[in-house]
Amino acid sequence: MDHAVDYVLFERQRDLRPGSFLRYYLEGKVQRVVLVLHSYELLALLAAVAWLTGADWVWGWVLGMLLHLPLDIIFNGKFASGGLVHFYSFIVRARAGFRADRFVDRRPRPLAAEGFWGAFFKGARLADDAPKAAGPSGARDTVAPRPAR
Repeated sequence: MDHAVDYVLFERQRDLRPGSFLRYYLEGKVQRVVLVLHSYELLALLAAVAWLTGADWVWGWVLGMLLHLPLDIIFNGKFASGGLVHFYSFIVRARAGFRADRFVDRRPRPLAAEGFWGAFFKGARLADDAPKAAGPSGARDTVAPRPAR
């Protein structure tokens, strides 16, 4: 949800088609990353509210965030050479002016024309992770294992 808010309010994008939205993010065009719902601070606040109220739906939100944030860190961390653990602090993002370039230093490559669902399930790929070209025999270049010494 917060990605959609960032896309419209902070990125000033108006093309609301799912494919355009997904392409914008997967091709690394994002300039600002406010993402209010992706933060340790919100997680701590929600955990306190859940503890104090005992509300099942708040506990569900907390458990969902406990699963979502680590997966984001693992799968999106490839775009930052220093990792993204610090990125999920709202305070850290605010101090950086919510600028995406302060956190991401490796650019994704443009998406192939594979359609919405293919792009959705494959996610972004790094420009330097492109597959190697096929050699004269048609086989892809591979690195032979080093012999044991």
